[in-house]
Amino acid sequence: MAVLAGVALMVPVRVFAAQDPAEKPTAACSPEHLRDRARVGQFVFESYRNDNYGSCLQVVQKGKVIFRRTDDSPVGYTLGQPGDKKEKIPAIANGTDITGRGHPNMIVSLYTGGIHCCSFHYIFELEPDFKLLATLDDRDTEFAYFADLDRNKHYYYLAEDWTFAYWQGSFASSPFHSVILHHVNDSNGGGFHLAIDKMRTPAPTPKQWKKTLSDVQHELFVEHDRTFLWHKVLGLIYEGHSDLAWKLLDEAGPRAQQGNYPNLADFCSVLKTSPYWPDLAPTLKNTPPACANAKPEVWP
Repeated sequence: MAVLAGVALMVPVRVFAAQDPAEKPTAACSPEHLRDRARVGQFVFESYRNDNYGSCLQVVQKGKVIFRRTDDSPVGYTLGQPGDKKEKIPAIANGTDITGRGHPNMIVSLYTGGIHCCSFHYIFELEPDFKLLATLDDRDTEFAYFADLDRNKHYYYLAEDWTFAYWQGSFASSPFHSVILHHVNDSNGGGFHLAIDKMRTPAPTPKQWKKTLSDVQHELFVEHDRTFLWHKVLGLIYEGHSDLAWKLLDEAGPRAQQGNYPNLADFCSVLKTSPYWPDLAPTLKNTPPACANAKPEVWP
């Protein structure tokens, strides 16, 4: 894993627009509250945490602060991806090119605290110009991280889509699905998109299909769980089997979408608000009119 070489870079020294939701940004960034520091080439990343005034992230170049961000979070900013054997999160050396753009990067994460929520990953690019390349909103994902899945120094970002959090029930019963992202380059600096090929799975065998249908009907009509069906539908869509998602709805029977049960239009109106919908939409096949014509609806 490459780390910045000790070559002087001609990077313009400018202070990025500070974003300071913390009540007292200066207090949040005060030296006595320094928690961690990491040097990558000529850049020094600093993480501060003040129990009274929140957390602070600063980037210093040649003694000058060129980037600052604060937050009310009582947890604060984590520099790099140190790794966690228990959660099987790999360590990634600071300065590793995780985007495939051929430039060194720095990962910084923030956990805001609170129930279920929220965490963010900030991806900085250090050459040829220092910039915040991407901000990844992990929402309710407990552990989002980067990994070299193929062991070829091509990194993917593993998280979850929680667009349906608290939809039709409790958080615990909310439909969700894992997502795998990778950075796609373009003339504007690119962005992170679904790695569709990495998310595809083999189609279920007849035996597996029979069990899935049996489980769905049991949850619907015995346990009266209105969301289990949609969890399975969402999974089939994300795994490249949208045709089977529609089939599952048909075979579950008309009662699955009547009365107090949400219907396909309800489901798709929420799905279309997902941040991953622009990448997911082109993968859908033979989309039923109820879904195709559904309008995005933010809820509640």
